[in-house]
Amino acid sequence: MRFTLIIYVTFILSISLGQSISTPATLKIDTSYAYFQFHNSQLGKTFLRHFDQIQDDKVVFVHFGGSHIQAGKPIAVAREILQEKYGNGGLGYLFNYKAANTYGSIVYNTSYTGKWNSRKSYQGRSTTLPVGFCGMTVESFDPIASLKFDLKEPLAPDSHLIQVFFENDSLTKDIIILVDTIEINELHGLTYTPYGLNFIYSDSISSIQLKVKSDGGSRFRFYGLSLEKKANKGLVYHPAGVGSAAYRSFLVFDKYEAQADVLKPDVAVLDFGTNDIVYYNTIDPKLESQVIKSIEKLRKHNPEILIVLTSSQDLYFKKRVVDACSTFRDLMDTIARKYDCLFWNFYDISGGKNTIRDWNKEGYALADGIHLTNKGYEKKGELLALSIQQTLTHVRRFPDLPKILIGKTYIDTSAVVTIDSTKQEETEPITPKPKKNSPKVKYKYYKVRSGDTLSEIASRNRTTVSKIKKANGLRSNTIRPGQVLKIP
Repeated sequence: MRFTLIIYVTFILSISLGQSISTPATLKIDTSYAYFQFHNSQLGKTFLRHFDQIQDDKVVFVHFGGSHIQAGKPIAVAREILQEKYGNGGLGYLFNYKAANTYGSIVYNTSYTGKWNSRKSYQGRSTTLPVGFCGMTVESFDPIASLKFDLKEPLAPDSHLIQVFFENDSLTKDIIILVDTIEINELHGLTYTPYGLNFIYSDSISSIQLKVKSDGGSRFRFYGLSLEKKANKGLVYHPAGVGSAAYRSFLVFDKYEAQADVLKPDVAVLDFGTNDIVYYNTIDPKLESQVIKSIEKLRKHNPEILIVLTSSQDLYFKKRVVDACSTFRDLMDTIARKYDCLFWNFYDISGGKNTIRDWNKEGYALADGIHLTNKGYEKKGELLALSIQQTLTHVRRFPDLPKILIGKTYIDTSAVVTIDSTKQEETEPITPKPKKNSPKVKYKYYKVRSGDTLSEIASRNRTTVSKIKKANGLRSNTIRPGQVLKIP
């Protein structure tokens, strides 16, 4: 029997994940949304299969985003929870933020010597300094240049695989590598590769230092390093955040493909959005295309990768609510369905409209109405881990489940309306079949208001209901306030 799980929300203030997620009720966190939703049953089955095979094949996540991800707190928390259950595949990706003159990770400290130039993805593409897997690059021509990483919690002795990513060409200066006080050499399996080098280290690790050799080469261009375990099992979760980055930023990750060949991510989380909407409180007409191009960039390199699109949290900027958050959520949901991606609805998990100020009052968000505090990011990490766990549980429990869709009706006060799910008609965006040699249709955009109907919108815009439904992939006449429609 095939059926759809459509979950209508009620307040759930805590849930077991091997540990309790205790949260003030005033945050209005709604864990009934804590799923990776999907519209294609194969996505859920593939996601579960990765975890079912985790003792013989690592599950590798990479989480892209802006300032919410750069310092890595949500990722560090989610990684700890998930690795405790599924096995520790390694610490993941590290970058020298200090040399790039930006804020650093909560997991490790960085330092440097010499003069370094940097490039970050939000600055756009550069022909002279491309950006790497995590969206940043540093480069030095200084003969005394060095980069150091000090772990806040040393790694226990194990067979560690360390991969250092740098531009390995004829202009590159060679480097000396020190792990704590031990100089790495051929006895550690030191191997140079087209992307940089790798080696195995079997003792504990507190620090790693890269020292540029003064002779030979003209520069050293560094993209990052990865700390994994040699054994091909357990979970690895790489953070790849760049403060101020938006969706268009991901399109200039020039070295992503080459380095992804080495790191082999199974799941890519695209957690942008805040910087796309917060400043102008609107959806740029180019945004949809940028999201689709990001999906294509990931799949062109790895057709099998699972992609998770996300919604932003509620935002409050310059004394006003950013209403575009709900519109952005709907756009990501629609694109996820149309392009076979998973969707993580953090907007509604975290309480929805008008809740970021509640998070601030409780000490979970900063007064800027955009960024979270340390414990706020910790909460996001707990909810991320919970969402992964609940998705796996449901797919395992219901192997014939074709989809997970979570429905909610919105009114002006953002309250939840109780709905009889047996009577609710599901709205499913579908991909219209392209017609050969058909003329390109021009659209304008309309944001649905409370009380609007498709027939009224069609009449005002001198078009038909059927054309609007076709343009937006709607199967029913159901629309909701805040939804953005293409009007042909």
